[in-house]
Amino acid sequence: MGFLYSFVSLDQAQLARRRQLLDNYGQFAQISGLIVPLFAFQISVAVRFIHSKVLNSKQDQRSKERQSPRVSSFPKFTAKPSNSFWARFRWALDEEVFPGWGARREWLVGALWTMWLLLLVVRDTGDDYLHVTKRFGIVAASQLPLHYLLAAKSWSPIQYLTRMSHEELNPYHRVLGRIVIGFFSIHAVMYLNFFVQLSLLSKRIQNRDVILGLLGISTLLIIGTTALSKIRTYSYRLFLTLHVLLSLSVLPTLYFHVSHLRLYILESVAIYVLLIVQRKISATPVTATISPLPSSSLISISLKSDTLARRIYTPGQHIYLSLPATSDAPLNSLRINPFTIANLPATDGYMRLVIRPISGTTRLLADLAQNNSRRTTKLQIEGPYGSAPYFPNLINSYDRILLIAGGVGATFTLPVYRDLLRQAREHSSAESHVRFVWSVRNAGDAAWGIKYIQDDGRDPPPQGFEVYVSGSMLQQGISGEGGEHGEESIELQERNQLLEAIGEDNNREPSTIGSSSTNITRHPGRPNLRNVVDDTFGTDDDESAKVAVLVCGPLGMGSALRREVGRWVRRGREVFWHNEEFGW
Repeated sequence: MGFLYSFVSLDQAQLARRRQLLDNYGQFAQISGLIVPLFAFQISVAVRFIHSKVLNSKQDQRSKERQSPRVSSFPKFTAKPSNSFWARFRWALDEEVFPGWGARREWLVGALWTMWLLLLVVRDTGDDYLHVTKRFGIVAASQLPLHYLLAAKSWSPIQYLTRMSHEELNPYHRVLGRIVIGFFSIHAVMYLNFFVQLSLLSKRIQNRDVILGLLGISTLLIIGTTALSKIRTYSYRLFLTLHVLLSLSVLPTLYFHVSHLRLYILESVAIYVLLIVQRKISATPVTATISPLPSSSLISISLKSDTLARRIYTPGQHIYLSLPATSDAPLNSLRINPFTIANLPATDGYMRLVIRPISGTTRLLADLAQNNSRRTTKLQIEGPYGSAPYFPNLINSYDRILLIAGGVGATFTLPVYRDLLRQAREHSSAESHVRFVWSVRNAGDAAWGIKYIQDDGRDPPPQGFEVYVSGSMLQQGISGEGGEHGEESIELQERNQLLEAIGEDNNREPSTIGSSSTNITRHPGRPNLRNVVDDTFGTDDDESAKVAVLVCGPLGMGSALRREVGRWVRRGREVFWHNEEFGW
């Protein structure tokens, strides 16, 4: 049958041999799923380490030249073409194939892994149609434990070995999921074709193994469909609920489908149970004080508990927050939302979240804040999670650091900014090379962050803190009087609103914003990202300066900023890039 494969009759010895090959290649596919990617990753880490050592020696030479009181005879450091090539290559791999389609790196890894698994599927199958059909199924099943392990938020050996967070590994969890579903789908289609060709479909479709197989592939297809980006964006809670329930229910279906898959299914069940136990252990009941923030639509949640004080938090991490189940709302515990920790809990003695209510859980929290201006309630959190613990030492490794936030994205960048200033003071490093740019709709949306920086014990705060206010000014500009004096009065109103929101005296001159007494520069409108990036990177004459760029904001802001930074990467500049996107 077909061009490459045919239906063949096998004796008992040949059937036993086929069974042995199926089991062997299934086990080899599973082992290779751990060894090959980790081996390749460790090689890349070694290459980057050697490259950084060579580059750091060049940086030390440049540092000596700067410190010398005499004209230095050291040769000027310039980036080698090989360094520029690898910088551009790594940057290109992280670019999206198409908007919303994932990065090229994910597609490359997915394509290579698919080809490897296809090689394991067809090897030593001869022209036996049923052999290659069964091989698709067992190779797909062998990837299930790794697939479930990639979903772990913490305590994962893959995270420790690769030094990648759950958020960084999650795209590969989705890639492997698509591969598994694809292989299972081919397995099902080839079996149905076999039944049709031999006129066995009406008979075999009544058997338990076929019924369970069709139920299993249907469940997997629903999981894959609801995991699409548009579904996740439309209703993340719908996606999460279906994903959790269906990924659990498919395991017993496959377990009773055929006995040859049971080893992989039991491994997957063990990992699934461990993930649940891990989340239960990391869950912490906390006392929360919920209050609205003045002059804005934001709410502030202050969390306290004895357990929180004993945990280690890295600036930029996030937690998952859930409401307690009650008799009136028994499903509240399923309302789990991620929120970035907006302060430094170890330093401040409590954990703070700043949230913009939209719908669902955030709207319920806002109702609690509005019903009582200082409402105290019990909540539950999990974490902390995030990629921040795996960041390089930014202060010591980079010449300039640019932090950009959009709206409540400052909950990520502000703690990082404050911690960088602390490190700069401790190491006697220049604070001026750390720049913070924050774009908000209304002046009141930035008040909590400005006050947080001012409460750091430094008055005035360091330079390099810029706030751009766009929303309310644009609205007032449309309805206000035209002309020079009208625009000036709008500017004064905005400045007064910002001063009033951060608790300053209303009679204080608005021009003090951005002066030497506060060092907080305020601008109308949105930031020009090209100008911000170009000012940070400097000129081509300073091509050896290493720059770290961290951004958290709407999807469009991160994409626009990446385009501007990419211009400098293509010139050969070394850049550390991190985009902490928020919004589903």
